[in-house]
Amino acid sequence: MFKVMILVCSINLSPADCQMDNAIDIINGPDAQNEMMCGFYGQAYVADTALTGRREDEYLKVKCTRTSIGKTVG
Repeated sequence: MFKVMILVCSINLSPADCQMDNAIDIINGPDAQNEMMCGFYGQAYVADTALTGRREDEYLKVKCTRTSIGKTVG
């Protein structure tokens, strides 16, 4: 399972440098079954909310975080 996280990042940070510990704000999105669905859900979540009209000095970054480890061996 994956969790969609929407990071609100400062324009002064590159997308690679914007992480959960230095984002301006973090918005919890929906759960997803895999990485591809996490990306789709993140885009749809942003499109369905007022997040797209943010200030000019901020941008949004969708981050997919693993919430569980697969089946254990044995």
